[in-house]
Amino acid sequence: MVPDAADPLDAVSDVTFVVDGSGDVQIASGRAESVFGRRREALAGRAIDELLVTSAESKPAADAPPVGGDDAARRDTDADGFSWTRYLDDPEPVSLTDGLDLYARRADDTTSLVRLGLTPVPHEDGVSVVATAVDLSRERTRTARLHRQTETLASLHHATQELLTKTDTENAAETAVEYIDDVVGFSIAAIWLYDEDRDALEPVGWTDTAGNLFDTHPTYAADDEALSWEAFESGEPRYVPDVHDEADRYNAETPIRSELIVPLGRYGVLNIGSTEPNALDADDRTIARLWGASVTMVFVRIERERQLREREADIARERDRLEEFAGLVSHDLRTPLNVAQGHLEMVRAETDNEKLETAAAALDRMEALIADLLTLARHGEVVDDDEAVSLPTLVEEVGVTVGMETTQLTVADVTALADRSRLAQLFENLLGNARRHAGDDVRVTVGVLDDGEGFYVADDGPGIDAERREGVFEAGHTSVADGTGFGLKIVSEIAEAHGWSVDLVESDEGGARFEFRGVELVRE
Repeated sequence: MVPDAADPLDAVSDVTFVVDGSGDVQIASGRAESVFGRRREALAGRAIDELLVTSAESKPAADAPPVGGDDAARRDTDADGFSWTRYLDDPEPVSLTDGLDLYARRADDTTSLVRLGLTPVPHEDGVSVVATAVDLSRERTRTARLHRQTETLASLHHATQELLTKTDTENAAETAVEYIDDVVGFSIAAIWLYDEDRDALEPVGWTDTAGNLFDTHPTYAADDEALSWEAFESGEPRYVPDVHDEADRYNAETPIRSELIVPLGRYGVLNIGSTEPNALDADDRTIARLWGASVTMVFVRIERERQLREREADIARERDRLEEFAGLVSHDLRTPLNVAQGHLEMVRAETDNEKLETAAAALDRMEALIADLLTLARHGEVVDDDEAVSLPTLVEEVGVTVGMETTQLTVADVTALADRSRLAQLFENLLGNARRHAGDDVRVTVGVLDDGEGFYVADDGPGIDAERREGVFEAGHTSVADGTGFGLKIVSEIAEAHGWSVDLVESDEGGARFEFRGVELVRE
């Protein structure tokens, strides 16, 4: 039985229609209009060979009888080996994959290539054929669009790789403009960069076509009525289908009709234009925004690399200064100090005078200051090579150096990645500081922070008042008469050289607790 309702056909994603044994269309799906340019009601009763022909030029005679029946004058459109007449006499299945290609004639007499799938359906009145049609012209348009998008993305990738080689913002902007035609497909474009001193957008790069079109490129400022400044300030891309419809356009006589303005973060804007109105479609605008994002990313990288180079130059200058200072302290100060100590010892051997003891103590303090200054200069450099350092082993060795018993030390069984000699200096200063302030019987604990992000060094001494804790890491800060004031400064410098942070809080026993974060630890 021939189906008598079109609704089931609408569930099929492709255009579908039913042809009876006489070659007339019985019903068609709602999508048929997209191929034939006719509503499905207008297709019913039409001869199939009026609607599907073997070439774009073939047209049946206006007075030719319809296909089907016993009429010997049935038309035979056998141009390419296919005849609806013969097919309907002996229908066989034809899959879409097999590729039966015919031309669909639309209501306006234009044609479009379609691929057919044919399924014979026997019923009590004969055989009908269910036909499925795929519009190849649309498929080819879609394929061409995908091909264009693939080529565009390849161009975008290549241009981005080239852009990543640039180390100067203006040079990168000029290169970015050169690739606009390849990436987006438009020859009129320019980039403006933001000048913070002038609070304005300065033109830095434009295509040859843009250069030929305009004698000069303007500078946009905050008080100007300019679409580019508005887009830069808002941070949102703006597409203007027809610039001449914008009353607040910067140049009333501009030859640009359509324009896309893409903000480049805080760095500026990219403008892409055409002398035709509404020239940039949705794909063009998407690609342009992608290119704008790529350019902005490169600008960010260039700025960060510049800041890094400046920081490295500052560090190099500081390192040179510290080395010069260390040389001065080591040679120019130590030499006269050694001479003074030598002569003092000779005088003390001959004379017993209380004032000589005071002089000796002053010279000893000078020697301690020089030693701490040298340590500060040499241990503040950035640590390049870490090694695995066992904290129990290192702290026990340092404890012996400062005169502490192992029973006074409790150390977590953990390993830290650090410069061993500088970490030893850090513990030497902390343990020595604990003995000076808490006495010879002080107990010190070295443990892992609760969040596992570092370690702490805590003692059971009197602690440090809260209002004094912020200043303890400053050079010269000391609370004992014979202190140099550099011990905790050296601790903070060593921590910073490793990339760690250090904070002073109160320990559980009321003493001082130094917390070091950012340390890479390995538990045993």
